[in-house]
Amino acid sequence: MINAALVLEGGALRSLYTAGVLDVFMENNIEFKCVIGVSAGALCGANYIAKHIGNSAKINIIHSGDSNFVGLRQLIVKGSIFNFNYLFYDPIKKLYPYDEERLKNSKQKFLIGATDCRTGNVVYFERNNYDDLVHALQASSSMPLLSKIVNIDGMECLDGAIADPISLHKAFSEGYNKVIIILTRDSDYRKQDPSSLHKLLFKVYEKKYPKLIATMRKRPHYYNLLMEEINSLEKNKKS
Repeated sequence: MINAALVLEGGALRSLYTAGVLDVFMENNIEFKCVIGVSAGALCGANYIAKHIGNSAKINIIHSGDSNFVGLRQLIVKGSIFNFNYLFYDPIKKLYPYDEERLKNSKQKFLIGATDCRTGNVVYFERNNYDDLVHALQASSSMPLLSKIVNIDGMECLDGAIADPISLHKAFSEGYNKVIIILTRDSDYRKQDPSSLHKLLFKVYEKKYPKLIATMRKRPHYYNLLMEEINSLEKNKKS
């Protein structure tokens, strides 16, 4: 096992790239002591921890067009664009059984990032049974406005990518000097100023969660600083 942290960026269907890289890792028995993921990165990480080659890609490719799983109807009827019960239990779990014993006994540390709506800060969860894992993954991948806020460990949480889109600093804080990052955008990509949709989000959440909105407003700048730091570390061979 490699004494390093593997960091997985989110990115919805862009995570198909992540899924492919992780499949190659699994096929070659490449493991890292610590795996840290947010949003879709965390979803891919869950299959990597359980060593389910191909499952992340199959679920996204085969089922992403199923209106029982994702779409406007789910948003209108259930308040979330994703049907998480469909994804984590029936029928996905029956089609692609999850190895709960491998999760429980894994020697890899798996950290799942979410954003605490009250503080605007990232929080990380470590889970070793399936139901608790599902709860953390749902918190990590619930997008603002398109998903319900998830209550977990006394916190109200949304998408981990809001507060910590790329968990580089968490990897360092865990004591790892060697960090492998799987990005879902080009290394020269930079976020622009808030879009009209983001400004709508600000209005919806600002009264109740002002610190969350403060984090959202700073997110493009923070993301761009992270990318500059990552590129610098790579150039100087320090990560």
